[in-house]
Amino acid sequence: MAKKKAVFMPPYEKLSPATMSQLLAISPYLHSTLDLRKLLVIVMNVAVDLTGAEDAAVLLLNDATGQLQFEATTRSAISKEVIVPLEASMAGWVMTNGRSLLLHDPENDSRFTAAVDKELLYELHSLLAVPLHGDMGNRLGALLLLNKKEGGKNGRCFSQDDQYAIEALTVQAVVAINNARLFAQSDLLAEIIHELKTPMMAISTATGLLLRPDLPSEKHSEFLQMIQRESLRLSEMTQDSLDFARLESGRVRLATKPVDLVALVDEVVDISQPQAATRDIEIQTRLPLTSTNLTISGDETRLKQVLLNLVSNAVKYNNDHGTVTISAKRHGDEVCLSVADNGMGIESQDLPHLFERFYRVPDRERGSEGSGLGLAISKKLVEQHNGRIAVESIPGEGTVFRVHLPLTSKLPASSA
Repeated sequence: MAKKKAVFMPPYEKLSPATMSQLLAISPYLHSTLDLRKLLVIVMNVAVDLTGAEDAAVLLLNDATGQLQFEATTRSAISKEVIVPLEASMAGWVMTNGRSLLLHDPENDSRFTAAVDKELLYELHSLLAVPLHGDMGNRLGALLLLNKKEGGKNGRCFSQDDQYAIEALTVQAVVAINNARLFAQSDLLAEIIHELKTPMMAISTATGLLLRPDLPSEKHSEFLQMIQRESLRLSEMTQDSLDFARLESGRVRLATKPVDLVALVDEVVDISQPQAATRDIEIQTRLPLTSTNLTISGDETRLKQVLLNLVSNAVKYNNDHGTVTISAKRHGDEVCLSVADNGMGIESQDLPHLFERFYRVPDRERGSEGSGLGLAISKKLVEQHNGRIAVESIPGEGTVFRVHLPLTSKLPASSA
């Protein structure tokens, strides 16, 4: 018989009347937005007000990596890219065990993670960490409160009453977080359905015209080509939509192994040559003579997906007879892959939106082909590898996408 997950329940009977009144008063605010980022800011601000903490942070579990990451903080210096391990961290212990931690000297606790503390550049004197658990025991993450205001190293610490208040707050917060996540999923589904309507309508229109007895015979080939083109586009959009939905829900696991990036680039070039040849576009590579220092731990299939998408876009938005250059080189403790073209470039107002789902750069000559999800998927896959992706472009001169990947990365173990 499967062991039931522990359900986290706060001690309501131990709350003071004043605290109960505060929690009742803030409940409408917690349910006033379905935007997860805005919601977490509200949760942190309320937690700070209830306890007099200097700072707060919400860490959520990344199901794909099996690690915690900072989803929101009151300190802008704390980056979402800081990864917190489950096995050797106070936040991980709190989430895994479903129990709060109230520590007066956290830096001397065995669960203190020096590597994370070094990244945060934060002098920690007292800590209150409370799990974020759903009503069925599902683990979401943890809420951390750091240092009492004006406490100093020998000043005030968090109290048992602070713990009771935050435990009660997290029960409300978890309901709101789950609602925000469900809304995001339904919102994505609505967008996908809307986007799929365009190629479906084109196919329906072309089919209807082909059925007309008065249609000139020379038009048959034109409409059949339209049906073929839109069918392929519909297939691409469906696959990309499924990939993006899996990434959004954390259901994509990385099958990690050593990946030779030079060999990967060579394979992507071979696959991309036919597409480039149709418009006489040359694909060049700038690679080191040996690949020993360009082997990383990653998911080869997913990294190939990222690179193929970048090269495909470079060809699609390039000029006829243009050039696409793929480079790979080492920079310190990371590898940089770049894909550059000398095509039409991207206007500055479009750059901030490139990695948004369903965003397409306007192209008067070639229309808005593709799913509009390729770059959004690529960004999420790169981030799953603890990397980052950036773009630079000059209109009329070309565009460069750069993917930075760590040579040594704490990625999850291989899994299906």
